[in-house]
Amino acid sequence: MAAEASRRQSMNSLMTLFLLAGLFLLALAGIFVAYARTPGMSPNDQTSYGAVYAPIVWDLGMFLLIFAIWGMAMMRQDMDPIARLLMYLVSFILILLIFVAPNLMFRGVPP
Repeated sequence: MAAEASRRQSMNSLMTLFLLAGLFLLALAGIFVAYARTPGMSPNDQTSYGAVYAPIVWDLGMFLLIFAIWGMAMMRQDMDPIARLLMYLVSFILILLIFVAPNLMFRGVPP
């Protein structure tokens, strides 16, 4: 029983770290886009930061965010069932949004 509790506690900590890392990567993608639009950069660097690095970081952040929400809903047995259902619903809506309208997920900052 103690091994199961220890495993559950470490998985909860890992899911929390994935959630924070996903949010950090989403913010980092926004930083890349904002940096790509600064004046004085070469067009090659603007294209690299805005069209290559930012979407890659954004997609990795979204993956970690969805994985963390889904994992927390599965591993957190001490939560209220309605809260767990809400977490499942939020992750399901994010997954549907990725499949239905992928161009809405990352369009960058409007000029």
